[in-house]
Amino acid sequence: MNTLFKSIGHPLYELNEAVQKLEDEHTLLQEGLTELYEAAEAIGRDEDIVNWVEALREVKRKAASFQKELEAHSTWEEEIMFPMIAWYFNEELEQFTLMEQEHELAEQFIHAFLEAVDGIVKPVFREEARLMASYLLQAYPILNHHFRKEQEIITAMADRSNAYGY
Repeated sequence: MNTLFKSIGHPLYELNEAVQKLEDEHTLLQEGLTELYEAAEAIGRDEDIVNWVEALREVKRKAASFQKELEAHSTWEEEIMFPMIAWYFNEELEQFTLMEQEHELAEQFIHAFLEAVDGIVKPVFREEARLMASYLLQAYPILNHHFRKEQEIITAMADRSNAYGY
């Protein structure tokens, strides 16, 4: 018995459970990503605000929380999901390497935002605040694409497996 899998039963059930978990986590991450995008997009919009430090710090709290959830998801994929798929289909899946590079790029944008806000030592005016928020705005389409593509590939593989009953 392969020790990577924790549920009891046929590997097909384990794969289907993992695919369901992936879908559930992607849904939650997508909701968090959208919320983060909207918060970042609002930075600099209100012309009456002179100093954006507090607003940036609030977005930073959201971004840090999202980053933790994203890291936990990524760890699960790398330690459980991808090895399961590689074992189940008896092949290495090169397409996940590129997708994980996209994921890492998005994480770098999030990290750049967190560092920029951590480095604030003076008032932050509108243009500088918008520049800081732009890191998060750049992460958004990358992660959107990443979640969608990963979901499509894994769901297609699981559907193929279910159709053949293995």
